Amino acid sequence: MSAEVTPPPLLPEASTLFDLLPVGAYRSTPDGRMLRANAALVKFNGYTCEAELIAAVHDIAGEWYVDAAQRERFRRLLATEGRVVGLVSEVYRHRSRERVWISENAHLVRDGLGNVLCYEGTVEEISDRIATQQALERSDAQLQLIARQVPGVVYLAHVSPEGRISFRFISEGVRDLYGVEPEEALRDGHVLQRMRHPEDSARVQQGLSQSEREAGTHVDEFRIVRRDGSLRWVQATSVPIHREADGDHRCGLIVDVTARHEADALRQARDRAETAHHAIAGLLARISHELRTPMNAMLGFTQLLLADPALADRHRRFADESLRAGRHLLALVDDLLELGRAESGDITLQLMALEPEVALDESLALVAPLLQAQVVTVERPASAMPRLRADPLRLRQVLTNLLSNAIKYNHPGGWVAVSAARAGAQVTLTVRDGGPGLDAAQQARLFQPFERLGAERGTVHGTGLGLALSRQFAQAMGGDITAVCTPGQGCSFTLTLPAVT
Repeated sequence: MSAEVTPPPLLPEASTLFDLLPVGAYRSTPDGRMLRANAALVKFNGYTCEAELIAAVHDIAGEWYVDAAQRERFRRLLATEGRVVGLVSEVYRHRSRERVWISENAHLVRDGLGNVLCYEGTVEEISDRIATQQALERSDAQLQLIARQVPGVVYLAHVSPEGRISFRFISEGVRDLYGVEPEEALRDGHVLQRMRHPEDSARVQQGLSQSEREAGTHVDEFRIVRRDGSLRWVQATSVPIHREADGDHRCGLIVDVTARHEADALRQARDRAETAHHAIAGLLARISHELRTPMNAMLGFTQLLLADPALADRHRRFADESLRAGRHLLALVDDLLELGRAESGDITLQLMALEPEVALDESLALVAPLLQAQVVTVERPASAMPRLRADPLRLRQVLTNLLSNAIKYNHPGGWVAVSAARAGAQVTLTVRDGGPGLDAAQQARLFQPFERLGAERGTVHGTGLGLALSRQFAQAMGGDITAVCTPGQGCSFTLTLPAVT
């Protein structure tokens, strides 16, 4: 302590309060020299007396602030506002160079003419507060990082005895689920509550209130209405952390369960549709079975009438028409029975490796009278057809139906072409015709039962069940039937079945 200390310039005397303040107090020149320091500031900087500190400090900006630019901010505040309040800075303890955090307050001291004599202010160490704040920020950052990995909304909330909600923390998932920014939820703790569906809100609130009274876990599923009008289902789970006089602290998780609810609704609708479908199929089967017996009797008696050589020509025409109509009705009954069994899965298949040519020959033999009546020519595949796996009876039924349609709905003197190809693990059999074709609206209804696309008003007879039944058979054998039609250019039906490997 041999250094000579220059006495400060004449200034208003410092009060006893200046010396006795529990926080550091000082006077300094605008250019950064220390003029006065109370005992608390001396101790803060690691010195034993005021004179020692003043002698050691030559430039506050360079020697005290970790960031020298902070001194300039300090001076600008004084110049523009005349005071500094609660300026937080990181500084060095002058003697040990230990870095600490302080909060500064200061004002200008002027003479009678308004000239600035010095700065006067206080310094309070807040290192513990800053350390706590930084720890909280790190904890919050870690919590945000963890919360980002959790689907939905993670939150920590305080609920007052009056029911006021304030979020202490809420994850960014609230933006995706609710369409609400986390900052808004932190400002307005009731924003999520207001988005509950009106029909669910009272029930959810009742459950929460009971959970708060019993300090228990609350789990509920309910709907929310987002600001864009969209509806979502959420599952909310919350547990109490601790209870204080000013209310409860709860943490919780809210997840989106919309997909599950939609899947449940679809599953229920599907189950109802399947139940109705099976009921209808069963009813059709029973009705068809009951019709078949009397229809066979009617056809038998009509055939007996036609066998009578004494039957008058006029009556014979009536009997012929009755026989034709009866056979048509019996075919419809048979198709209904087949369709009912196919749709209910009650059909027996004998799948085996087949040569498609055999089924094609049999089908062509069955439609030969149609070919002659319509004068339609059939082009067969030029090379051997790939072997496939199918039920022989059902394959013949499908091919017969496709060929029959291609002939019946063709132009007189038209053509039908049959082709086959191997496509990976599948074999495709295609039946094309040069008929009038179908438009897009008609194609959309092709495979619907009883749909004849207006042909019922013409002279071509049919039940409207052939294609629907053929597709059922194809799918039961592991394949399908598709169609491509062009108005004025005909249709192309492709039967796909598993190939024999």
